[in-house]
Amino acid sequence: MTKNFPIKIINYLILEFCYSLLTVILVFISFSLLVNFVEEIAFFKDKKLENLIILLSYLSLIKTPNTLLELTIFIFLFSGIIFFVKIQKNYEINTILLSVISKILPIITIGVFSFFIGIFIILAFSPISSNLLKIYEKTKRDYSNDNLIVINKQGLWFKEILPNEFNIIRADTISNNNFSKLSNITIYNLDENFNFVKRTDSAIAKISNKSWNLESSVIVSNNESTLIKKNFYPNLTYTSSININDLKEYFSNANTVSFWDILKSIENFNARGYSADELKIKFHKYLSLPFYLFGMILLSTLFTIAINKEYNTLMYLFFGLIAGFLIFFLNDLSIAVGLSNKLPLAISVWSPVIIIMLLSIFNLMKIHEK
Repeated sequence: MTKNFPIKIINYLILEFCYSLLTVILVFISFSLLVNFVEEIAFFKDKKLENLIILLSYLSLIKTPNTLLELTIFIFLFSGIIFFVKIQKNYEINTILLSVISKILPIITIGVFSFFIGIFIILAFSPISSNLLKIYEKTKRDYSNDNLIVINKQGLWFKEILPNEFNIIRADTISNNNFSKLSNITIYNLDENFNFVKRTDSAIAKISNKSWNLESSVIVSNNESTLIKKNFYPNLTYTSSININDLKEYFSNANTVSFWDILKSIENFNARGYSADELKIKFHKYLSLPFYLFGMILLSTLFTIAINKEYNTLMYLFFGLIAGFLIFFLNDLSIAVGLSNKLPLAISVWSPVIIIMLLSIFNLMKIHEK
């Protein structure tokens, strides 16, 4: 009976933590759905569509998993705070001590449990989240007048939407993440019914904002008398609705790539001349997530068990909110330093995790000494 007692305690602690975790997840889901719904209302406000409410609800729903994934560390921080406040106020810590069991048993138990949940999230939940986000972005593009930008084995492809016409643009791979210079450009000009009008082939395009300077260009046009007419231009200026910054920003959304596909995507992007820094950061975020969640559980004891004072539950959550803000700021600051090449990207992602782990372990040692 004595040997089984710690197992029963562990099972009880995990079950109680799951209740706290589920409560926090439901709150975050409700908040995410509300925020996403308001965002979709702002996007579709000028569009007259049937079943608009259903569409808005659908888009809000399929975007929510990605929102939850981005907020995972904060979900576990608040779940840890609620859990430890509950067992502290119910004097369950004292019960554990009277059972000649270490006071850090609940902390280590929930920390290790959260670590394995983190592994499950990156292996099983991230593919679901990324695929739903792809569906979300594709659906939004169907209702958007924005230009479409795609990268594949054939290079870069742009669908440029203009009044009464369309341009389909293809370019070879870029070098050194330099979007201001594209090579082997082909521009297909189509009318509003997607009928061929002309094609422009250029060796090089030098881009400054929306102005493209095309070198060694050949224009093949649909002429009524000869059907096909070719003209050569050593230099040609093409004004595009695509800003060079749009190209860079488009490839920064790493949330559509799951853990299983991210290494292949990094390799493909690098082969086409794109640095894929955002994907590399996302990869290390995936790897660090289990450790982050473990650290969040340990950190949550800093505002609960370590304080050893009676506060209102809202006050504990307020402490957690401040900690969450500081963690968010630390993450963004560290990644910004990494993107500026002052730190390797891997170190910029792992540094906040290591700092939180060291702080949490130090706090755990203080709790054990009490």
